[in-house]
Amino acid sequence: MNIFLRRIPANTRHTEISEFVAPALKRGLFRKSGRIVDVQILALQDTRIGTIEYHGVVTLDSELSVQRVVKGLKNRRFNGRMVVVRPYYHRSWYNDPRQNQTPVSADIIEKRKCDRRRGKYLQVIKNASDRFNSEDDFFRTVHHQQFSISFIVPPVMEGPMMECLTSFEEELLHSDTGEHKITKFLTEADDADQQTARFQIYAEKMAISALLEKLKSEFAGSGIHYWIMPVVEKGEI
Repeated sequence: MNIFLRRIPANTRHTEISEFVAPALKRGLFRKSGRIVDVQILALQDTRIGTIEYHGVVTLDSELSVQRVVKGLKNRRFNGRMVVVRPYYHRSWYNDPRQNQTPVSADIIEKRKCDRRRGKYLQVIKNASDRFNSEDDFFRTVHHQQFSISFIVPPVMEGPMMECLTSFEEELLHSDTGEHKITKFLTEADDADQQTARFQIYAEKMAISALLEKLKSEFAGSGIHYWIMPVVEKGEI
């Protein structure tokens, strides 16, 4: 009950795969949706030439979910790249149809190996797995991932932005969202009137999304620039 995402970008994160697959699991308003059980990212190195390729393996809760996802993600782009999504089966002696085939001549076997069978030359150098014990675990992992959002604010908008962020922080203090932090910087400029403020907010994905929607609604057309980055690592030195 697995699907295989072939040749995904090297910088892919588990949550990105989960968010790519999850919409295809929905089965309508009155029908239970499928569930992601496990997400793995495999890095395989071709020992002959040293190249590394990345693949995703997603375990789903049923064969029906596999069929639905493979159909729903056909010809879809993932992180700007076309990826092949297909069912993935673990072969063993009892489910490998090649075990009971008529013997093939040595010449044909050698030709197959040279043309397209790279198995013995591929070495797994990384296997990172995110396992979800329940549907709640899956959504908790996705929605509670930490992000950092930065804003470049024109001088005229610095006051209103401060008020909005103060209100936002008060809301966070009275909610069940995780750790957060708001920092303000001043950017250097030759002309003091052109000096802009930069605000950086560190919070969970849901909180960042809510803040961004609020700013877009209240300050549309104000010239505020922003960018969002996932928090890979944090700490104190």
